[in-house]
Amino acid sequence: MAGIGFQLKELYNQSNFFAQLRAYGYSAVTAVGPMFLSILLITIAREWLMHLDTPSSEVNLFMASVQYAFVFSQILTGGFLFVISRFVADQTFMEKEENVLSSMYGAIGIVLLIGFIAAVLFYWSSPLPLMFKFISYLFFVELNIIWILSMYVSALKDYRKIVKGYLLGVAVAALIIWAATGLLGFETAIAVFIGLDIGFLLIAIMLLRDIFGYFQLNNKQYFYFLTYMEKYPLLFFVGLFYYLGLYGHNMAVWIGDRKVIVADTFLMAPYYDTPVFYAYLSVLPALILFMVTLETTFYTTYKKYYGRILNGFPLQDIESAKQEMYRTLRLEILFLAQVQLLVTFVFLFIGVRFLPFLGLTQDQIDIFIIVVLGSWFLSLMITFFLILLYFDERKAAFSLTGLYALISFSTTILFSGQFGLYGAGMFTAAALSFVYGSRMLIKQLNEIDYTTFCYQPIIYKEKITRTERFLRKIGSLD
Repeated sequence: MAGIGFQLKELYNQSNFFAQLRAYGYSAVTAVGPMFLSILLITIAREWLMHLDTPSSEVNLFMASVQYAFVFSQILTGGFLFVISRFVADQTFMEKEENVLSSMYGAIGIVLLIGFIAAVLFYWSSPLPLMFKFISYLFFVELNIIWILSMYVSALKDYRKIVKGYLLGVAVAALIIWAATGLLGFETAIAVFIGLDIGFLLIAIMLLRDIFGYFQLNNKQYFYFLTYMEKYPLLFFVGLFYYLGLYGHNMAVWIGDRKVIVADTFLMAPYYDTPVFYAYLSVLPALILFMVTLETTFYTTYKKYYGRILNGFPLQDIESAKQEMYRTLRLEILFLAQVQLLVTFVFLFIGVRFLPFLGLTQDQIDIFIIVVLGSWFLSLMITFFLILLYFDERKAAFSLTGLYALISFSTTILFSGQFGLYGAGMFTAAALSFVYGSRMLIKQLNEIDYTTFCYQPIIYKEKITRTERFLRKIGSLD
């Protein structure tokens, strides 16, 4: 995220009000662009199909397959993204950018291979037409690619191209969906998926073009980044558990009494998934604020503190920089919590007033309220584990995301199965993880002097990993 941080800092420090609005807009696109566009397109396409009186079987098939593609593409790529992010940051810092582009090819290749195997196994006994399987699988592939490309986009500086790429892709997809279903009368899930496939393919192509313009060297060591899987295995599980936590409570409801089987293939629970879908939108402002504030203001004090250590400043100066960093971090977290609380109340007001017009029942609105309230805790928990990763506290971040994933799934089964309380499991998991995360963050900050000066090795010696030896043995590394 370094490239984004530097560009945001340049914008955010400008006194011009519109320049700061540009900073917020830029961070919104880079932080939540693909996710928001997916949500926007899915929502519009669903409402459009219902407006056309499309058979409910086609609408349910479309929603189920899109939901599966969206959820499982993030679970599949989540662990890799955290490892690749560390790899790209290290290679850029060491001025070995020739390793960056090759790692993108390698990561995409591995993810698509795993995704292909998973899709074949999933669709193997499905009675769905082969054409639908292929079209929906293409959308799954494109989402996997875009999640990975979005991480590499963080090194780019020209946000205008990013904005144009996303907007052009969603516009083309919407236009094709409208033409196929409204003008030509093909009111089927396949027709909608064709529009989504073309639109998201265009986004991926434009992102690739910009990445190729920035990273131009490719040393063809496509799997060298896998050595970081062995060096930093907890990073992989942090990403995996993070996304399992986000969607684990949905999966818990899928196997409960509210489950619905769509086309003898997809297991889902629209009664629960729909309000959660809308409630999760309330988390997006926190991600934007994290990039604008913590990746700019906090990063300045963070860099100042460690810069004074590395340059041998007097202890008094180092302590002063540390206190400044703590003060900035405390103020920024408080600001984020306050803004997110305001967003929570706004979402509650809008949801209660307008969700009934989208067909949600009172029980579903109650779920929406509970999950929106839980999302306030969730947004802060996400902030905590990202800050822990800033200080390279991988074990603490791993325990936090793992705890949330475990509690979210188990308590949802308990509350929904035994008491019929839907959403309570997510709320409980988020609240408990918030408490645990705040304690972990305070503990790590209190011990920062020890971890900085005593925990690190006196003489660092690069070790050759087993993965690196294996790659050299099979000829994948020079």
